[in-house]
Amino acid sequence: MSGEGRLSGRAALITGAASGIGRATAERFLAEGARVVAADANGEGLAAAFAGQADPVTVTGDVSSPEDAARMAAATAGAFGAIDILVNCAGIARYTNFLELSLAEWQLVQDVNSTGTFLMAQAVARHMVTSPPGDRTRAIVNLASIEAHVVMASSGHPQVHYNASKGAVHMITRALSVELAPHGIRVNSICPGVTETPLAAYALADERKRAAIEKLVPLGRVGKPQDIAAAAVFLASEDASYITGEALVVDGGFMVH
Repeated sequence: MSGEGRLSGRAALITGAASGIGRATAERFLAEGARVVAADANGEGLAAAFAGQADPVTVTGDVSSPEDAARMAAATAGAFGAIDILVNCAGIARYTNFLELSLAEWQLVQDVNSTGTFLMAQAVARHMVTSPPGDRTRAIVNLASIEAHVVMASSGHPQVHYNASKGAVHMITRALSVELAPHGIRVNSICPGVTETPLAAYALADERKRAAIEKLVPLGRVGKPQDIAAAAVFLASEDASYITGEALVVDGGFMVH
């Protein structure tokens, strides 16, 4: 149940909320007083994640579908009268080597990670610009990755389709920060390092791979979903009211090691 906090009374739509970073973000936003719509393509996973809870409102949809994106945005506006915050957490990773990479797998990763970010931001922004913003800025937070900046983090080889999709998220964020600023909408991204989520299980389930990754992180551990959720709260809150177009790296120091 929402209460007092840094996001008190704010209406937020969070995609990819059935697990991992999206789920942790929905839980943290609720703890910070936000009114939350949690969205995911996995309806069963979404129901299981929040079973028995009065909050958040849940909605099933595919971020890569224009119709679903519009429906999820409309559901949020309908539930709360407005949308103040979007957090684009929905994403997928695949680990096929480049020479074996099919066009279908390439396209799937682009559809979810980059096109999905575009479609959700557009659908939500259309609602944001038609209602008065009040005395606080509105915010879009996109989940990029350190793999928008470096080509190897967890798999031991570049993931050209994943790298390309997260590089696109980085530049979508920068472009939208300029385009939406006149409407009082801030747009930032978070670039997580390797984080304890189902997407990273490919690497982290192997103890030798995990140890090798942790050795490259100055803080000595992989990230937790809650680490990324905390960054999302900051970027969505008024503590970041003069920050837009930024990529906040949350990686335990991996990129500077």
